[in-house]
Amino acid sequence: MMKSVRDQRGPDVAFPALPGQRRIRLTGDQVRIGRRSATRELKPEIDLAEHPVDPGVSRLHAVLIATSDGNWSILDPGSANGTLLNGREIPAGEQIPLQEGDRINLGAWTVISMHRS
Repeated sequence: MMKSVRDQRGPDVAFPALPGQRRIRLTGDQVRIGRRSATRELKPEIDLAEHPVDPGVSRLHAVLIATSDGNWSILDPGSANGTLLNGREIPAGEQIPLQEGDRINLGAWTVISMHRS
């Protein structure tokens, strides 16, 4: 069963009844978050183009960046719908440090929680 919300400015957005949950180990210097695009040759490491597709996620929505102290930060390169960190919008182009338990909201329903394993 899909729920939907009507935005006064645009089309209905259908929310999945039980959105999927995935655990992804962060490796390397950066991890791109978005939706793959064959025409743009874009393959983000966290690909949100799979079911359920979040229509509010940009092709390149955000980037997680490894810091020299072993932590991570987030950067929104200028996504169409913005990125929230713990309920506050982060400025486009500004690298923001992340902490254990931080919640990143992007798109219509996607939430990423940061946890050390």
